[in-house]
Amino acid sequence: MPVEGVVVHVTPAGAFVDIGAEVLGFLHISQIPGPVLRVQEVFKPGDRVTAWVKQVNRKKGLLSLTQIRPASVGWGQLKPGRAFTGRVTRVEPNGVYVDIDAPVEGFVPASQIRKEGRVDPIGSFQVGDTVEVWAIHASRRERRLRLTMIPPPSLRWEDLKVGERVRGKVTRIEKFGAFVDIGAERDALIHISEFGIRNLKDPAEVLQEGQEIEARIILVDPEKKQIRLSLRGLLPAKAAAPEASPQEEKEAGPAVPPRPSPAPEPEEAEAELTVMAYALKRALQEARARGRSVPPLESVSTN
Repeated sequence: MPVEGVVVHVTPAGAFVDIGAEVLGFLHISQIPGPVLRVQEVFKPGDRVTAWVKQVNRKKGLLSLTQIRPASVGWGQLKPGRAFTGRVTRVEPNGVYVDIDAPVEGFVPASQIRKEGRVDPIGSFQVGDTVEVWAIHASRRERRLRLTMIPPPSLRWEDLKVGERVRGKVTRIEKFGAFVDIGAERDALIHISEFGIRNLKDPAEVLQEGQEIEARIILVDPEKKQIRLSLRGLLPAKAAAPEASPQEEKEAGPAVPPRPSPAPEPEEAEAELTVMAYALKRALQEARARGRSVPPLESVSTN
């Protein structure tokens, strides 16, 4: 807690301060912002000072003070997965040191800067940069704090259930399948055999990087860090049954045109009428040849 008091005595090791408690508080030279070589050069009796309580020992009647502002984040608050905003204090080839106002500076290994893979910290950060980090591990005994810049997964391994549907974004496409970020620790794999499309040769024919999709969980293996998904029955009908390629159309051969309908047969009555007219014409011609008187052909009815 912050306190205010009056210096009552100064020694080479520090200063005794009256803060209104049962005993005087002692401000050690190491707890005065420095560097300080002689306490007498900083304080003299009667000076008013502001400090923080560092330690209280009722049995020994000791009250320790400090002028070094205590960290706003205590060891008990450094729980794995908790987010903090900090300032870069050092940049090294193997990682970045970040001050989150904890008892010690936190370290972000190079492998924990980007989820996509290791990056060069020296070319990515400068001292003073403001960054968002998450706690991974804190040890008060070892005075170590390990941080990450990779947001923690929104889905834990125990949250992943076989048979459930999940939504995610396609992050990478290979000939054997597609990888999807569903918010878990690792990207999930959709093998080409789980697209539900016969004779599919390349997943890129159906999906593209950055596309949002829905899939079904078919395998979860926390030990091997593997998640498998399936798209069977979940793709749109057009994607699930792609049109035939030019090569497939060539192999199938040209389309056969429909057989035309046969021309209607001439009516039997018309055929008979033609024969009768022809016979009558012949008969009239023969009669004229014998010298008989016959009417003109046009005047004779064939009905």
